[in-house]
Amino acid sequence: MKRLSLFALVLFVISCKQEEKPEYFVINGTVANNTAETAMVRGNDFEAKIPIDANGVFADTLHLKNDGFYELYVGRERTEVYLEKGKSLSVNLNADEFDESVKYTGDLASVNNFLAAKYLWGEQKMDSKEVFLLDENNFKQRLSQNQKSLDSLYAANKIDNENFKKKLDEEAKYSHALMLENYKDAHRYYSGDETYRVSDDFYDELKNINYKDTLAYRNSAGYQNLLDAHFNRLVNEETFESGDNNQTVMYLKKVNETLPNGYAKDKIMSSYLNFGLKPDESLDEVFTIYKNSNPNPENLAKLTERYNLLKTITAGNPSPTFNYENHKGGTTDLASLKGKFVYIDVWATWCGPCIREIPSLKAVEKDYHNKNVKFVSISIDEAKDYDKWKAMVSEKDLSGIQLMADNNWKSKFVQDYAILGIPRFILIDPQGNIVSADAPRPSDPMLRKTLDGLL
Repeated sequence: MKRLSLFALVLFVISCKQEEKPEYFVINGTVANNTAETAMVRGNDFEAKIPIDANGVFADTLHLKNDGFYELYVGRERTEVYLEKGKSLSVNLNADEFDESVKYTGDLASVNNFLAAKYLWGEQKMDSKEVFLLDENNFKQRLSQNQKSLDSLYAANKIDNENFKKKLDEEAKYSHALMLENYKDAHRYYSGDETYRVSDDFYDELKNINYKDTLAYRNSAGYQNLLDAHFNRLVNEETFESGDNNQTVMYLKKVNETLPNGYAKDKIMSSYLNFGLKPDESLDEVFTIYKNSNPNPENLAKLTERYNLLKTITAGNPSPTFNYENHKGGTTDLASLKGKFVYIDVWATWCGPCIREIPSLKAVEKDYHNKNVKFVSISIDEAKDYDKWKAMVSEKDLSGIQLMADNNWKSKFVQDYAILGIPRFILIDPQGNIVSADAPRPSDPMLRKTLDGLL
């Protein structure tokens, strides 16, 4: 009997090993009208870049850690995909009509074609401004109606993947909660009513959400977005009530107090600080909070390097300089503007938020035309878009001093100012010293208050 039991146990172990799901996932695709060098799959604490050849073809075997939702990037465009270990997926798309053209074949074709259709549905049916302008009762009714429409879309695709359905339901719960978390601030933004409040029971639906689920944070981008929105809401509410405007300090303290030490806490804090660590009066306090939060050594090293760079561009330090091509001919350097305040706009022709600031920038330039301030716009377009930059400056009748940086994001001035996102605005005094390395945007009334105080 002992021999038989041992033999049965060995067979059981062998059987288990044979049935283990492979760790790899096979993906390939073809991109028409491609200009990107790589495709990228990112999510669930995983990232892989896949070269795209001259024919627009890419393929790779990915060693995934988890089944679930990921993002597929081709250049600046991206789409949500669902991947499972041991499966394969083929994608075909046209870079000129990215979202409309995405089509999948392979093991997970049905679920991913549903996700593509779901995204297009959102583009066509979800006008964020319209939805967030609704009063809270109609807002919640709209969310319910939208979910019913998505349920019908799901049924129409006849999907029989239970693992996908379970994860989709989880993501739907997080997505719904995210809309509730964002509602008040979004309603204030779109309505212009900064005093708007929701009813006392508005957030009752969120009482069953676990905001300390570190496992969900590892495995769900939707939950990560929800947690970030939740902490931002709490901070915005405290800011609104107290008048304290140091949101970065408050955000870090809130996360530090709420989450246990570990991956989720460090990821949300370090991710926030990738853009939230700024060369302002709170720089030292913000960095100290993070340094004392038991951070991941690798993330701490990266943020320490950035902190040391930002220390050199706090108010009062000499500004990094530039000498770039002027749209009107020749070059212009910072030294030639000495004796004037200099307001710098770092932008690019492909940047939507940059272009949306143009009318406000023109208005500010007009109102301060005869005062002791010069307005400089520095494009960080790539060399291949030089003609596009030249044409846009002329077509939009951009005023001020229009310059083009010499090496896009890698231009020394851009790197010296630690610029990771645009538009970015910088204010320099007549002596060439920094007033603000991250100045208010033209659309922000604070810019005029700042200029009026200086001039």
